[in-house]
Amino acid sequence: MSKIALFVKDSEKARATSSEIKEFLKEKGHSVLEILNKPEAKVNLNLKGYRLMVVVGGDGTFLAGARIASRFGIPLVGVNEGRFGFLTEVERHEAVDLIREILAGRIKKQRRMMLSTYLLRGKVRRFLGNYLNDVVVSKSAIARIMEIEVFANDSFMVHIYGDGVIISTPTGSTAYALSAGGPIIYPDSENILFVPICPHTLSNRPVVLPSRFSVRLRVLSENRACYLTMDGQEGMYLKKGDVVEIEKSRKFCEIYLHPEKGFFEILRKKLRWG
Repeated sequence: MSKIALFVKDSEKARATSSEIKEFLKEKGHSVLEILNKPEAKVNLNLKGYRLMVVVGGDGTFLAGARIASRFGIPLVGVNEGRFGFLTEVERHEAVDLIREILAGRIKKQRRMMLSTYLLRGKVRRFLGNYLNDVVVSKSAIARIMEIEVFANDSFMVHIYGDGVIISTPTGSTAYALSAGGPIIYPDSENILFVPICPHTLSNRPVVLPSRFSVRLRVLSENRACYLTMDGQEGMYLKKGDVVEIEKSRKFCEIYLHPEKGFFEILRKKLRWG
């Protein structure tokens, strides 16, 4: 018997799909914990000893589940009950058969790099979390152009005037970073992607950095003119002088891949490549 977590989008369709998967797992003798993707459901959550997390929802649900699962070293598989489904690549009608293959040890896992993020405010350095997609500093709703100094491995890199900066993993390279003009990086690579958002200096271009580098973003704009967002789901206003530090995390996200859907097939289907 294995302990399996179901991490579920709070929607009628996702809950129905989760019920089907839960019924199958219980028939096979597994212990199942169903968790709705709500803030109160994730408080003090302990998944030590769990073998697998099945995410039922869209990419946002997958990212939230990845932050939890990576803390306990639990691999994930994503069942798509969302809109886009780039990370949740398994369709509802395939879910039970694929989970059966996973539990039988016949499906491969892929290890994805994550980003550890810290906030330095005055003399206090605070750990914010590990993130699978990206860390973004952007202008707030009332701001004009924002100013950020960027350092890579303690070396001054560039002074950005513009709408913001994206620091992305290879997994996140097909998300916000791609929309801002960044390159696509193969998802199991280990690189840190720097992408300026609408820079005032047009020669400021995306840069792919080695994963051994750390990146520091120093805010030069006034208080509350900049907003920090992690994985598009967690965030806070920044103050002038704040420093956001981003580096490769010691934690990884392990994902079970669909055996018949390669990365380039997903690009063709989801991004409508020819």
